[in-house]
Amino acid sequence: MYGWAGQRLKVYLTEGKIVKEPLSEDLRLNYLGGRGLNSKLLFDEIPPGIDAFSPENISMLGIGPLNGTAAPASSRWTVSAKSPMTGGLGDGNGGGDAATELKFAGYDQISIYGRSPKPVYLWIHDDKVELRDATHLWGKTTGETHRQLVKDLGDREVREFSIGPAGENLVRFAKVFANITRTGGKGGMGAVWGSKNLKAIAVRGTGSVKIAKPREFYQSARQAHEKLRASLPCQVRSREGTLQLTRLRTMVHSLPTRNQQEGYFEGWEKLTSEAFEAQYAVKHKGCSACPISCSHYYRVADGPYATQGESNEYGTTYPFGPKCGIDNLAAILLMTTICDQLGMDTHSCGAAISFAMECWQRGLLTARDTENIDLSWGNTDAVLQLLPKIAYRQGSFGNLLAEGSHLASQQIKGSEICLRTVKGLEVSAFYPGAGANLIEALAYATASRGPDHMRGGVGGHTLGMSRLAEALGGEEAVARMMREPRSHEGKGIFLSLDQDFSSFINSLNICDFVVGTGPRKRCLNPDELAQLVSKATGIEMDGDDMMKIGERISNVERAFNARVGMRRKHDTLPRPFFVEGDSPWGPTGVNETHFQAMLDEFYKFRGWDRDGVPTREKLEELGLGYTADQIRGNAVPDYD
Repeated sequence: MYGWAGQRLKVYLTEGKIVKEPLSEDLRLNYLGGRGLNSKLLFDEIPPGIDAFSPENISMLGIGPLNGTAAPASSRWTVSAKSPMTGGLGDGNGGGDAATELKFAGYDQISIYGRSPKPVYLWIHDDKVELRDATHLWGKTTGETHRQLVKDLGDREVREFSIGPAGENLVRFAKVFANITRTGGKGGMGAVWGSKNLKAIAVRGTGSVKIAKPREFYQSARQAHEKLRASLPCQVRSREGTLQLTRLRTMVHSLPTRNQQEGYFEGWEKLTSEAFEAQYAVKHKGCSACPISCSHYYRVADGPYATQGESNEYGTTYPFGPKCGIDNLAAILLMTTICDQLGMDTHSCGAAISFAMECWQRGLLTARDTENIDLSWGNTDAVLQLLPKIAYRQGSFGNLLAEGSHLASQQIKGSEICLRTVKGLEVSAFYPGAGANLIEALAYATASRGPDHMRGGVGGHTLGMSRLAEALGGEEAVARMMREPRSHEGKGIFLSLDQDFSSFINSLNICDFVVGTGPRKRCLNPDELAQLVSKATGIEMDGDDMMKIGERISNVERAFNARVGMRRKHDTLPRPFFVEGDSPWGPTGVNETHFQAMLDEFYKFRGWDRDGVPTREKLEELGLGYTADQIRGNAVPDYD
């Protein structure tokens, strides 16, 4: 077999049993790997109605056919399960080089079933796979876990996926971490591992990936690397990482500030990539096979916020910075390090704290409720006090925020006005300011794992102008839509296609930073990605085939969510975002009538009914006809 390793691992924790089985041709060709493979099998194997912390939940870790090859930025991995935050599909996508090690060991996916009676970790060394006691690892941070595993296994080349204390304590926004700082699992995938008493998966592989057409694949991969190195967007990403977004969001007055009550933060200049580079950046670091190297080591040498770590991002800066009213970059870097070590998602953690700060602002929380922590905007020490309390569920207030803002709100009278959640998950980096694009609003409302910026419509990869022009009725229609960010015509079609693009690149486990289209993007498009897949696997595919696979994945994920009861009423935005107003920079808020029109267009183009449920005709077209009865009345919805 070429490209794919060709094997799945099925780990039954309750029984302590491990089974290896072939990865079928149907799964390879129709779902590729990673996100697609996980989502398809989660639908098939997880019974509806279960609790996310039940042993019946299943966690899947998947990689794709290009992992472990010279394809650019082919280093990512996807971890999936039923989400303890949303009750629907949950997954996350991380980088580093752990996925490459798993591929070299000979596996495309690991499925974790049941619950171990005691803490364990999975040790994979090529064909040798076993469960080992992790009692001595329980309670350790991600950094301590990494160092202990290297010591125990006697090999510095060991790579691991692990959880920190937050996952062990079932903090609902705990994530899975690869080698300390590379995270995946938005929506609580680390908490699912904690519920299963699974501390880590350690991997050492000494094999390689078989390529069907080595010479041709090498040429295509080399051309792709050269194209990306010459790309201006990639050069900017290499230099600035995602922190460039602080400036860009400020320019359009869409920087989420003080729990997304506004879109402009007066201290933004202290939180830019320029400020980071001048004061705390040490050097660049890239993931396996990456031509960009967007990550950075950082060090705060001294003072009360002394720390060091890796992978400072916009996604680690805005949640504790503008969102909490803090402009101290050194303190935010310390908060990032703490979250990485304790195993928490910065997006949701910062959102839970900023939610509490708005409750404090409105008088809905007092010092008596917060155990004497002052939650005034900009209180750096308050955030630093709260992080370990949340991770260890210390005290009643730490325990409350560990549930996430949606569940916490149910215990704080009148706090609904402070919520910025969709489907129970916190909206990440969005504020509907004057320059915000309505595509982004629709993307946050309809993303399959709950609201976030990595499911299409926000990064703007699109899918090739020709495909978009065909769908919208010509290039002029595309140009008009792109010129008018606050118009609603065509946005549902754009997002449908962009989500499908996102679905298949996440299934290849290619980084978002190397994909995109348009004459000025100069990144990899669906046809170029298909060329790499074809030459690696020996199976001829083109960009249209990739997009069809993406559409199939989008629909199986929608079927998963529809089966638990998610419908149109859940594809919405926080109520404050529908409040329209004016600012010195232009109109704010989202017009709800226009939003509903976009949603209608989105559903119609997708082949879903007006309630957002895929039609039988569409499901049968995609080979998913068997799911139709399960999502239309024959199952008891468990989602409210």
